[in-house]
Amino acid sequence: MLTLPLCLVFAITAAGQGQMTGKTDPNSPAQPVDSTEMIAFQRMVQFISVKDPNIGAKEGLNDSLRHFGEVHQLVVPILTYVGSGSQMQGSYSYDNFLPTVYNKEALQGSPFLLSAYVPGLVINEQNTVIDKPDYLYNYDKMSGNCLLQRNKEKPIAVNKSQVRFFCLRIANGGYIFERVSQINPNEFFQILYKGPKYSFYKLYKSKFVSAGQKTNGYISEGNNYDEYQDIITYYLLDQSKGEAQIFELTKKSIRKTLISESGAVEQYIKDHKGDDVDESYTVHLLEKINQ
Repeated sequence: MLTLPLCLVFAITAAGQGQMTGKTDPNSPAQPVDSTEMIAFQRMVQFISVKDPNIGAKEGLNDSLRHFGEVHQLVVPILTYVGSGSQMQGSYSYDNFLPTVYNKEALQGSPFLLSAYVPGLVINEQNTVIDKPDYLYNYDKMSGNCLLQRNKEKPIAVNKSQVRFFCLRIANGGYIFERVSQINPNEFFQILYKGPKYSFYKLYKSKFVSAGQKTNGYISEGNNYDEYQDIITYYLLDQSKGEAQIFELTKKSIRKTLISESGAVEQYIKDHKGDDVDESYTVHLLEKINQ
């Protein structure tokens, strides 16, 4: 075990997560950090920092992540009458004579983080880097699994208990995930910021919502498409206490979560009055606190 300061800052782009840069702050209080873990983690940061123009083309393909096609489905009516005072089940056209169908639109969203499998690295529990060029990776937001594909074979889920970190490299930057025991050892959390005092994590979840459109031929309610809805949860990990709190990207929630750092928080909020409170805002706030 080697005592080293660790302060890694990650810049976020509008597309999701862009280039990541790591740096060490010599003024930060020393924290016990496993040197092998630190080396492995820095390897991932370097790996995703390499721009790869070939990945951009892959991200537009959906061969391995094919969505459901368009289908037709009978509409469930809100209220339909045929004749005088007779309520009928079924869906009818404007003159209440011909049964109707509607075109169900294409599925929206995806259970996968990326639209195609991309290069990546895996760090196991012994902090050994697994780097195999013929392996491609993705993240399944519904199951929370790291997915592995080799030579266009059917993807498989990697055993969570054997993975400490993994990263996904996109055309310009990438994502690093960690299994954080202080939050939930059975989930992978995206690292947005990792510092000596506080670390900032993001949990992706996705749920499938079936189409639920209803119509009487004149008025429609609900959506006529199935979709995967993302559920995002943010966590702040207090490194000294080993405790994590859920918080929201609002000034009120940040103040409440970082109540012990109220002075620095209020100064940062004052200095960034017109800024949107988003992931980047929170990352830079934590960078200031960790100085």
